[in-house]
Formats: sequence, C-alpha cells, structure tokens
Amino acid sequence: MLHDLDWLIAAELEQLRTLVQTRRPLLERTLGGAVELESLDALSALLHSSYTAMERILVHIAKREGEYEAVQNQPFLWHSALLSRLAAPTDARPAVIGEALHNDLKGYLGFRHVFRHAYLQELQWNKMRGLVENLERVISVFESEIGDYLEGRR
Repeated sequence: MLHDLDWLIAAELEQLRTLVQTRRPLLERTLGGAVELESLDALSALLHSSYTAMERILVHIAKREGEYEAVQNQPFLWHSALLSRLAAPTDARPAVIGEALHNDLKGYLGFRHVFRHAYLQELQWNKMRGLVENLERVISVFESEIGDYLEGRR
C-alpha cells in the first residue's frame, strides 16, 4: 500500500515540477518588472494549480493514514482542517508538515479561496507578489518534508 502512495506522490510532484518549470519564463519576467494583466491572470492560475497539487498530495496522505474522513466531516473548513491535521503529530505518526510550511500553505490556501470566488479583475498584484516570489521555495520545502514523511513510513 505504501508503494502505491509513493507512486501517487511521485506522479503528483512531477506534475508540480513541470507546472512551475514551464512557467519559469513568466516568473522571471514578472518578478523582474511590471506585471501586465495577462501575466496577473496566468500567475493566479499558477498559484491555484500549485496549491491544488500540494493539497492533492496531502489528501493522499490523509487517506493513507485513515484521517481523511475526519477532515471531510468539516465540509466548509475541510481544506484548512487538512492542513492543520497533517501539521500535528498523532500517536501513529509524526507531523507530516512542519509549522513553518503549514503557515506558508495557509497563505496559498487563502489565495485559492480568492481565486475561486473573485473575478480576475479583482486580483491585486501587491497581494499576490509574496506568494509568487516564494512559490519555488515553498514547493522545495514541501517536497523535502513529504520525502521525510515517506522515508519515515518505510
């Protein structure tokens, strides 16, 4: 069963790497100067997709650990509950993600909510910039902590 989880997570991480890698020119161009409307739209989709990929991995882990049902029992808060639950150790496992990553991911989750419920013209670069600037670092930390979790479960 853990082998299947390893495979699922590896596939999701590869998709996440590809997502960012193919948008690297956009990231470099945007962080180096002014942000045009089309770039803002593309960056908002990148942030949303990146968070969704990381959340999907956390869902796989919660299912593996038998904790997904408890998360789903909080229908309006399940996204936040998932992060909090996997950031806390249990008797059966250590924390899957550390406190710093948990805090970073809450910022991306907050943006996910805005992206899904606002009109694109309502997005503001000054509120997105930090998320865009830190995206690759957060993904790197995420990959590392998920790798540590998998290694500890073997």
